[in-house]
Amino acid sequence: MEKHILSKSTFLRGLQCAKSLYLYKNFIQLRDKQSAETTAIFNRGNNVGILAQKLFPGGVDATPAKRSDNILAVEKTQQLIESGAEVIYEAAFQHNGVLAILDILVKKNNEWYAYEVKSSTKISKTYLLDAALQYWVITNYGLPLADISLIIINNQYTRDGNLELDKFFAVKTVKQEALQQQEMIEEKVYQSKLVIANPEQPKVAIGEHCFIPYHCDFMGVCWKNVPVNSVFEITGIPKSEQFALYNAGYKTISEIPFKNNLGANANAHVQAVQTDEEKIDKTAISTFLSKINYPLFFMDFETFMPAIPIYNKTKPYQHIPFQFSLHYKKDKESELQHFYFLAEQGLDPRKAFIENLLKHTETEGSILVYDALMERNILNGLKKDFPAHTPEIDLRLNRIIDLMIPFQNKSYYHPAMKNSFSIKNLLHALVPDLSYSDLMISSGSIAMTAYEHLQKETDLLKIIEVREHLHEYCKLDTLSMVKIFEKLEEVVKEK
Repeated sequence: MEKHILSKSTFLRGLQCAKSLYLYKNFIQLRDKQSAETTAIFNRGNNVGILAQKLFPGGVDATPAKRSDNILAVEKTQQLIESGAEVIYEAAFQHNGVLAILDILVKKNNEWYAYEVKSSTKISKTYLLDAALQYWVITNYGLPLADISLIIINNQYTRDGNLELDKFFAVKTVKQEALQQQEMIEEKVYQSKLVIANPEQPKVAIGEHCFIPYHCDFMGVCWKNVPVNSVFEITGIPKSEQFALYNAGYKTISEIPFKNNLGANANAHVQAVQTDEEKIDKTAISTFLSKINYPLFFMDFETFMPAIPIYNKTKPYQHIPFQFSLHYKKDKESELQHFYFLAEQGLDPRKAFIENLLKHTETEGSILVYDALMERNILNGLKKDFPAHTPEIDLRLNRIIDLMIPFQNKSYYHPAMKNSFSIKNLLHALVPDLSYSDLMISSGSIAMTAYEHLQKETDLLKIIEVREHLHEYCKLDTLSMVKIFEKLEEVVKEK
């Protein structure tokens, strides 16, 4: 048996973009560095896949000692089938140069059933194509399948005691959808092989396909000539409009004509870049600031979202708060104080989280958050978890003021914000001396991954190190809010 030419992932890559497939097979060294967020998604998928094996216990793993030896994996799978194994994990098959590794293969009543596990709560078009390719390879290899199904996560499941796998997972047959795609699969496999074998790189212009269904990891190659302040930095409009501008010859924002079909929101950014001027509505900012009363709390939460519920009364992918940061200022002249909470790993953090938060926010005064939706949702969720605290939580909810409002409303707009209201963009524009770039944990998604990993960490030094990084990150979030608030006060005072 010869080494495979295509795998499931490379086949799907080719469907998204022929150039991406060519580069992956011939110049993989040019691939963009994988982000921590992407690594976390892969690890989560692996963990969910291993858990799903317990739906069909007693199986044999066909993974060879050297995981990359796919020829041996196919041979081992065949040996297991011939020896009478009825449940095989990571079953490998190859047909016409295409390799497919199936999560779970089960024999029932002398018929074979295929199961592919996804860590998602919904079945996407990509997942259906995935299953269709699996079906094509396995059946053409010579193993008839009575059915092929996707195993996904039931997002309505609430844990109560031991994890109930039959309720946590949902099994959906997709055989009919797979059968409908078989001719297309055959044709696309043929075309993909031609792409790989061709000595010339396919000429594919950048487009919406760079992002659908996945963010391409060769954008460093294909987008290297896109200039600074390109039309792709105009957020708030569909990507189709961005590409329409780009393909019409307007590469940068400065080239966009004054009269255009863009909306007011997009044009606010276009005009700010073209004039290189801030837009400041002092009256609107003053009205916003007049609603804020000392003492002030600048508040930020961090959450994590385990796919597999760890604690009772939680659902898959539920936001679980584990950390908060509070900067406190009694009055305009007083010194800034900092309070924080970071839950102990291994324990349900919610009770300690809310009790500490309520204790530190007893004093009256405005509670400033940036983009208040998550904090409000978390507090409302904690009312359901701890109904005895509902009156106190409601008092805090009534004191929350969203610091994002004057920026979202364009009362204060700086061209360096690039039409984004993320706190990082605001810092870059308004307080460039503060930056997340030197932090080991520099985003909310990295923070949630780091804390989730702590749940099983046993190295004490590693635990201390990660906790310190989490503390630094969350503290900077609220310090950033302080500096942004001070900037708003400053521009109102300026003549």
